[in-house]
Amino acid sequence: MKQLLNRWVLLGILLFMSTLVVGLDKEGYNIRVRIDGYENDTCILAHHYGDKKYISATVTSRNEDNEFIFEGAEPLKGGVYLVLIKDNNNYFEFLVSNEEDQKDMVLSTKLDKSKDLSKHLKIKGSKDNDAYLNYMRFNAKIQQKKAVLQEKIVAQTQKKKKEKLEKSLKLLDKKLKAYQLKAIEKNPDFLSSKIIADWMVQEVPESVQSDKLAWFYWTRAHFWDNFDFSDERLIRTPLFKHKMEVFTEQLTPANPDSIIVAVDAILRRTKEGKNKIMFQYAASELFNKYAKSKIICMDAVYVFLGEKYYCSGGADWVDSAQLEKICANVASIKPLQCGLYAPNIRLKKLDGTPISLYDVKAKYTAIYFWDPSCGNCSKTSDRLVPVYHKYKDKGFEIFGICSDSWKNLDKCKKKVAEKGMVFINTSEKAYPLAVAKKYYDLKANPYILLLDEDKKIMYKRVDPQQIDAILKRAFEQEKTELDQKE
Repeated sequence: MKQLLNRWVLLGILLFMSTLVVGLDKEGYNIRVRIDGYENDTCILAHHYGDKKYISATVTSRNEDNEFIFEGAEPLKGGVYLVLIKDNNNYFEFLVSNEEDQKDMVLSTKLDKSKDLSKHLKIKGSKDNDAYLNYMRFNAKIQQKKAVLQEKIVAQTQKKKKEKLEKSLKLLDKKLKAYQLKAIEKNPDFLSSKIIADWMVQEVPESVQSDKLAWFYWTRAHFWDNFDFSDERLIRTPLFKHKMEVFTEQLTPANPDSIIVAVDAILRRTKEGKNKIMFQYAASELFNKYAKSKIICMDAVYVFLGEKYYCSGGADWVDSAQLEKICANVASIKPLQCGLYAPNIRLKKLDGTPISLYDVKAKYTAIYFWDPSCGNCSKTSDRLVPVYHKYKDKGFEIFGICSDSWKNLDKCKKKVAEKGMVFINTSEKAYPLAVAKKYYDLKANPYILLLDEDKKIMYKRVDPQQIDAILKRAFEQEKTELDQKE
């Protein structure tokens, strides 16, 4: 009985070891690449990450079968990968799926006069790539046929023949969609299926096709219908980044409030997808995009994302010291968002007379931070002075702040005289001046904000040319309204 028990224990150990060995065998990757007609000894494996490409590995020799071998101890993360060659940086793409063994992939193609490495591409050891290549080739044939039909439709003058051709065109679209649906149904977890699903052309209901505005809103509402927010492999394709850009830049009105709704919708969907990596990617991309945005007043989006998704404790991937800096920056920008009242500042005119920003009575007021030793400030002043003279009698004033302290007042006065800056100019002792700079989060001179009659911030970081255009439009509109009343 004891011997029988020992045999069962030994058998169990062997089975466990066998399972372990099999598991270990699946770890890592080994991808063989053969490119006939390519003489150089360098071949590069790279991958997409959003709209960028990063090198994963480089090999500079071939094996006895004339193959480049890419291998590593850890499996590659799923996504769209590229094999690049030194011949004009030519490349072809293929899929890496986390669902497949990455140690049995063989990629072969040849370099011919066409320079198109995808033309002769064959991939063994990957059903996902088989499905992808088959779809790409099927789609290419459909698109060729559609192009021929579209040319005939344009050239055709007879109504019945044109309608027949248009019917044939629709049949091709149906044929393509049937292929797409079948591919997705057969292999729902394939990366190729996720990509094909998002490429599918959505059928807009006839009820909204004739109304451009209705079509726009329908397209926007259904833009993400076929996108899988739970599949992080899509980060390593150009797809997700491109879709975020289209959604925020083409399908959303270009104002901060609308953009905030759009970015929040994207991040809510990533949360619903319950994939932390997808959320981290989307949050980082959007936050960095609006942190760098040069579009006037778009820092409101940065403030929103910072408060809701970073400073609330949701960005655990960010270093604590860096997060502290981010949140401090968000806090300093928040009071300066467009539409809010500008912080009041109390300084002195260059003749020593006290003045506060809110003492200025004007329809429009520009706050202009400048420095007498700043070259860009001199150029800005040269362009700002004519704008001031053009609109000062209509209700425009400039509240200039010389960023040099009271002890260097002569420098401020000299520059004012030199440039003809006859608008309000102020300065102060070091501390009051520092407070004013802090209130307005001044990081560099020159810096101009445009306020309305109530001292609400209309525009930030504008230049004289933009102020000219804004005021011209505002005063023309005011004149039109007065004329209509008469």
